[in-house]
Amino acid sequence: MIVVDTSVMVRLVVGGRDGAEAARLFRHDPEWAAPASLMSGVCGVLLGLVRRRSLTVDQAKAMCDDAALALGGRVVTVPSARVIDAALQCGLSAGHAEFVVVARELGVPLATGDRAILSAARDVAVWVGTG
Repeated sequence: MIVVDTSVMVRLVVGGRDGAEAARLFRHDPEWAAPASLMSGVCGVLLGLVRRRSLTVDQAKAMCDDAALALGGRVVTVPSARVIDAALQCGLSAGHAEFVVVARELGVPLATGDRAILSAARDVAVWVGTG
């Protein structure tokens, strides 16, 4: 099992060159987990792509469905107090800290394409991305 953040899930469902590493990760370990906020984040990013005309509405909806399937119900709820503590400790937003807390509670790596998370949570964060 591995916890994934929004950046990794978006790369998986959008695909292309940026999604290749996320797809390899999914083939290697298909048990992805995340906080419930993941789906909202994925939908938000995909909505932005629709508004920039990089995706159609139907493509974005299908990609949201694909993200939910990849997550497979492995949604983890964490206490808000732990999120606030982690955010303050790591210097992250509450949204980013939530992924860190989930990974720490499950004792698994957090796959991220976000350099701030990678830098702030070296105990759990692993890089998945380009560059």
